[in-house]
Amino acid sequence: MTRYTYIKRYFAIEVVLTGAISTGALVVCPLAAFSGFLPGVMTVLAVAAFYQVWNTFIAIANPETVVIDGGAIAFSAWGRTDRYEAGKITEFRVREFPTAGKMYVRVNGGGLLRGRYWLQTRVMTDGDELFRRICDMEYAMHPDTLKAYARRSNSGS
Repeated sequence: MTRYTYIKRYFAIEVVLTGAISTGALVVCPLAAFSGFLPGVMTVLAVAAFYQVWNTFIAIANPETVVIDGGAIAFSAWGRTDRYEAGKITEFRVREFPTAGKMYVRVNGGGLLRGRYWLQTRVMTDGDELFRRICDMEYAMHPDTLKAYARRSNSGS
């Protein structure tokens, strides 16, 4: 079992602070809109704030910890863990951003409450290894995709 953890100071700034500011905006923007202060703009900002709060605190789209063991992968934050057993994963899609050290992972199609995760591997313990392992999981799960073909062609294997 290997545990990859968001470095605490980066998690505090990139996830906690962003979530707190969004929560504040979610309170202030509707009040400003109802009082007549730029109601259209405030409504748009409130919707964006709601989406950020939902992703941060409800859907745990920015997990603090990723645990990979031979038979499962788990994403955790805020006292909640989404664990996926290897035999029960039907789809594992990854969109990589290697130069930024980020990746967007969708497990079993993703949904409103679970299955969508942004991993900031550049600020996680052993982030390069995590990045490779997640990419390898997608490759193993979907070997017949165009992306897998390109990987085989570029690696010479």
